[in-house]
Amino acid sequence: MPILSVAEARRTILDTLRPLPAEVLPYTDTLARVLAQDAIAETPVPPFAQSAMDGFAVRAADTRLATPAAPITLEVLGTLGAGHLTSWTVAPGTAVRIMTGAPIPDGADAVIKREDTAFTAQAVTLANPARPHDHIVPAGRDIPIGTTVLRGGDVVTPWAIGIFASLGLTQIRVHQRPRVAILALGDELIPPHMPLAPGRIRVSNLYAVTAGVTQYGGLARNLGIAGDRLEAIEGALSRAGEVDLLVTLGGSQRGDFDLVDELLSGPRGQIIFRDIAANYVRSMIFGRFGPIPLCGLPGAPIASMVAFEAFVRAAIWRLAGRRRLAPLALTATLAGPLPPTGERTHFQPVWVESGSQGLVAIPMHAHKTPALPPITLANGLICRAPQSPACQRDEQVWVEMIESAMASAPLVHEQG
Repeated sequence: MPILSVAEARRTILDTLRPLPAEVLPYTDTLARVLAQDAIAETPVPPFAQSAMDGFAVRAADTRLATPAAPITLEVLGTLGAGHLTSWTVAPGTAVRIMTGAPIPDGADAVIKREDTAFTAQAVTLANPARPHDHIVPAGRDIPIGTTVLRGGDVVTPWAIGIFASLGLTQIRVHQRPRVAILALGDELIPPHMPLAPGRIRVSNLYAVTAGVTQYGGLARNLGIAGDRLEAIEGALSRAGEVDLLVTLGGSQRGDFDLVDELLSGPRGQIIFRDIAANYVRSMIFGRFGPIPLCGLPGAPIASMVAFEAFVRAAIWRLAGRRRLAPLALTATLAGPLPPTGERTHFQPVWVESGSQGLVAIPMHAHKTPALPPITLANGLICRAPQSPACQRDEQVWVEMIESAMASAPLVHEQG
């Protein structure tokens, strides 16, 4: 089986997956969900012409001769506040006192600001003319009727919920959230609450990936830890229930106790690809366990997190129905040198921050952060193609941002 490039591996995973079916939810329950159809304005916003100022609604023609030396006076028919209607029609020689947001009364085509007038309850005096449409917000200025305000595949933000409310779109079709089960593999692993024993380490990437799934819009199901026995792995995955994607952590290499290859080579499995020509993710496997797609990630925390950001995130977004599957990318100035890449794609975790001359990308290296893997201190990845030359300090580089911290889904998950 050939080793795939990063682009080939990404394309293979995404081509295997399809967006999940839609469901209809109250608009207030759609935060961070993905629209399953376009949202179209069936009414304009605002729905009527309204005053942009406190002042007086007038006929502009009545005011065209007004000057400071020869002001004109109009009869005031009454006062109109926001949220109220009136039967008054502004006829020649009349005006209506109006408040911000109130509907423009029939006959009026301009509003004069209150501070530009002298007035009593019965009359208003103007020293300057008004032009037609002055200080009037026309119907549909913000959102004309028929406007596609959001497209299918867009993620619902807090501001999108406000748009739904303004348009009266109270029932929204969104894609179902992907159900993703995560299983850590290894006899050496123990949960965080257990005391350490010789030869054992506390599992960390199980909880990091579980949180990442949730923040990227999935329903994460933590399956816990399975030891290095094929029956234990099969049993744990079989108990995952109805899920849309399986993720294993560890066991993807070719050692005697790396069993994901054997799992997917068995009667219930299928290997679609194994191995990617890139650092950190070389031993990644993608296939199926039964009918369910499975991403077999490396077990080392930094490698599993790079693989998750580089491949699994887009898989979750594909299942969730997103249009945009690529991460946010930006340019930054490199704060330190990087070596040539050789024959493989090279992922470099970086920390991006604002500097005096713009954005700066600081490479994170393991020997500088002995207490934590570098990915835990990174908010972006530089992805460099094979045979790329060395990068020098102060060069401009493209950074794929790690967006999990920017997601708005609530941090909850199902415990398996």
